[in-house]
Amino acid sequence: MTRDIDSIKFELLTACERGATVDIASWVERFPEHRDELLDFWLWARPRGYTVETPPLEPARLPDIARVALQRACLAVSLGSEWLKPLVLEAEVHDIARQVRELRKHPPPSTPSSRLAFRRAVVYAWVIEQLGTVRATVSRFATQKTTYLLENSLTLDLFSSHQKKALGPYDHIARYKDAEPIAAKKRWIKIAGSTLQIGDKAGEFQHYARRYLRSTKLAVALTNLFARLSDNQLETLATVHWVACRLGVLETSLTAATIQEALEKDAQWSSKLEKLNFSPERVGAALTALTALGLLAKE
Repeated sequence: MTRDIDSIKFELLTACERGATVDIASWVERFPEHRDELLDFWLWARPRGYTVETPPLEPARLPDIARVALQRACLAVSLGSEWLKPLVLEAEVHDIARQVRELRKHPPPSTPSSRLAFRRAVVYAWVIEQLGTVRATVSRFATQKTTYLLENSLTLDLFSSHQKKALGPYDHIARYKDAEPIAAKKRWIKIAGSTLQIGDKAGEFQHYARRYLRSTKLAVALTNLFARLSDNQLETLATVHWVACRLGVLETSLTAATIQEALEKDAQWSSKLEKLNFSPERVGAALTALTALGLLAKE
């Protein structure tokens, strides 16, 4: 069960006040569900004498030293391919990318309109179940971002209703009209506010899910990987994927700068650049992860 954030902060503050060097990366690894809160709290609570090796900075950038120190301290969990390394072996990443490429060579079977809502409910419930094998709690947010990423990884021909919303791609039809309401009515899932749990009739959808996922092995590998990311990381990953796919440029031409420039020009999403999880480093991390997994390659 996840620890209460207030008790974790108290423990972290006590460690900082002892004057000992606090390895914030290890704290984030222990409590990934509270990642951003812990980073911000550590930035405030850390001993004033704390230093991290940083490159020379111009005088105008001196106020950013604390932020650079934070990024350096958290390198193992937040930057570049390090998003992937704690989660899967490099060989597994290559294997996932290979499977994605192979699957995309074959168009998905068309889904009859009369069965679309049922199939969406099945896969939605399956995603919640898979996320729950890794996460202490499964948020609707994580479920939405995972279905988006799975649709674009496996070309499921199921979740094509995602639209641009404040927190990234969001499927309001799944939330209000079919996938979630149907799954709840059939008692495949239970809804507690913004938290989703598996219901007492889960066995009913598991058989169908294997038919609709195209590759259960690949779906499991990807979902278990996404489950280990925080909600903020999932927002970054899904948003960067959305923007990258709409830039219409080759994968090799994509950079964090081009993604951020596109976000800056987007009236609906430009405010994301004010958030920590859309810093150049975090956007670059998302882009590196998507590229390594083969999720941005042209079909």
